[in-house]
Amino acid sequence: MKVLLGIPCGGTVKAKLLTTAVSSLFTAGVPMSLMVRESALGPDNRWHMAKAAVDGDFTHLWLVDNDMAFPPDTFSRLVAHDKDLVGAAYNYRAAPLATVVKMQDAEGRVFSPSTLPAEIFKAYAIGSGCKLVKVSALRRMPQPWFALDWHADGSLKVTDDVWFCQQARKVGISTWCDPTLDVKHIGDYEY
Repeated sequence: MKVLLGIPCGGTVKAKLLTTAVSSLFTAGVPMSLMVRESALGPDNRWHMAKAAVDGDFTHLWLVDNDMAFPPDTFSRLVAHDKDLVGAAYNYRAAPLATVVKMQDAEGRVFSPSTLPAEIFKAYAIGSGCKLVKVSALRRMPQPWFALDWHADGSLKVTDDVWFCQQARKVGISTWCDPTLDVKHIGDYEY
């Protein structure tokens, strides 16, 4: 196993994330390389990290946004699930608190649930703030891996997080979410 820990950022990385990421590098028990990509374009940052993971002969890409906080055992717990695509449930960095997890109802409508299951579950989409992807899955997914989609009126329809999970779904890769991880967005407080 060889892991690329990718941290996309627009110029700054929160100190709490850095301390947790460094701790993860030492406690993971597997070779893990760190890549920080700085640019104002999140989808482009993530794409370059995914490309580096594929080209660098890594087995996993662990995406962690620059404003996240999580326990040091987060990677170990995610990789133990042995899923092509798995991540944590956490909230948007805003009040009132709302999960970034997306589900789909029987009629195909995508929504953010008010409550989540207590154990790992299949989701329609998860955020990329704490997402572990097998590189073998990336190789099967259509390009672009990360993109945005827009409504006819020009408003945002699909974020790059959701787009990524939709690309995975196109080739039969399920998106899994572990709601037991204590992952937070760092802002004025931890959301």
